[in-house]
Amino acid sequence: MAKTMKIKAIIFDVDGLMAETELYQCESIAKMMSSYGVELTHSDLVNMVGVSTKNNFMDIKKKYGIKRGLKRLLAEREKLYIKIIKASNIKAFSGLLDVFLYAKKNGLKIAVGTSSIRTQIDVVVPLIIRSIGVKLPYRKYFNAVVTGSDVKNTKPAPDIFKLAAKKLRLLPSECLVLEDSVSGVKAAKSAKIFCIAVKNRYSKNHDLSSADLQRKNLKEVLKTLIKIRKTEEKSEK
Repeated sequence: MAKTMKIKAIIFDVDGLMAETELYQCESIAKMMSSYGVELTHSDLVNMVGVSTKNNFMDIKKKYGIKRGLKRLLAEREKLYIKIIKASNIKAFSGLLDVFLYAKKNGLKIAVGTSSIRTQIDVVVPLIIRSIGVKLPYRKYFNAVVTGSDVKNTKPAPDIFKLAAKKLRLLPSECLVLEDSVSGVKAAKSAKIFCIAVKNRYSKNHDLSSADLQRKNLKEVLKTLIKIRKTEEKSEK
């Protein structure tokens, strides 16, 4: 273990961390841009991972010379994405429920920290947690929720995670962030929060070495949390 910590909360990213929503994120953007005569490359789509939709469309407009206004593009894309995700039968990644249950059993608060806008998260997170049997409204299940709609600067800026810690009424040093993207890891470290990076098929070739720890999946994360907990208990004796 890198260091001894006293963790009181876990802040979860959503897209690519809780479930493979990034597949549908990319699908919605690719379909939409195709209607504008733009065929996005695989590299374009991979580089979108972990970046806010607003920033992605700013880059697309600049690269491909799209004249349509940013607000119009974002509205069109959100409508298409919600339609796709509702029809997707999306499932949470294996191990997510186990991490949730471990946290709650051991008195750890849990929070959402995502660059996605509120209207998307209000649809996506309920779908994800219902897939693992959680029936509570998601804003009651989590102790805090921070979206890209709640801050001026999204990831890789630290604003989302700083606000999450504030809503949890904890210091950043008392939190742990679970992330899957370069921008998310940068945001966590800029907020001075311990970060575990969990790679997925979109970020498997990304450099996530700035995270404090890297794990292959959420099951490995749970094992790490148990080890951290045991280390904490020993240090308190």
